Amino acid sequence: MAIYQTEAVVLGAKNWGDADKMMTFFTKERGLVKAAAFGCRRPRSPLAGGMQMFSHLDLQLSEGRRVDTVRQCLLRHHYKKLSEDLTAMAYGSFVAEFLREFLPEGQPEPKMFELLLQILEAFERRNPRVTALAAVYQLMEFTGLQLHYEHCVHCGKKIEGDAFFAISEGGVLCENCRTASAKPFPAELRHFIIGLRDFDWQQGTMRLSSTLLMTAEQLLLQYLQELLGRPLKSLAFIQQLSMT
Repeated sequence: MAIYQTEAVVLGAKNWGDADKMMTFFTKERGLVKAAAFGCRRPRSPLAGGMQMFSHLDLQLSEGRRVDTVRQCLLRHHYKKLSEDLTAMAYGSFVAEFLREFLPEGQPEPKMFELLLQILEAFERRNPRVTALAAVYQLMEFTGLQLHYEHCVHCGKKIEGDAFFAISEGGVLCENCRTASAKPFPAELRHFIIGLRDFDWQQGTMRLSSTLLMTAEQLLLQYLQELLGRPLKSLAFIQQLSMT
């Protein structure tokens, strides 16, 4: 079996058997990869410390017919808040689930990988709800499923002010192209969503409006649910925290 090295972030971990885990990694060189980590739940396993959600790792894996196997791991970075703060953990899980659901396996996305590292670092110092929302709007741009906000999806006209929006049409519509299902789309909301999509994690600051934040969030969740045919499972975790 071929052995390969890769840089990776843990996006999923499920207990398997008595002492193993089935892992989902987002790797820089190979995109989404699923692999078995045998014995990693034993306290003395050299894999135990690395097979935790959001760990940034250097991995050595061996290729398998059905699933790859983790041979060695070296922890590059541990994100303290994502492992200890329940709110950050919940919203981080939302981002991780989005990637697991919408990325094909084995497709390298090195720019997306670098963006994910910036997002994980942002969870350590920024509002987790806003971070998660901006993260998914940005990551969606790599999937081919992104909605469009700057030009009418029918005629291509550049949108300047208020417009209309229909998820079923793929985004914003001008006055002349509006459909029966299109809803009013205020310029303020459109600019807010574009600001999330284009946010600079290194130097950016954001003016927040709770109303715009909630509306942008509802639009995104509605779209993801229509794509999947069900809500993301991580939303139940977020909702549970909001009730405590």
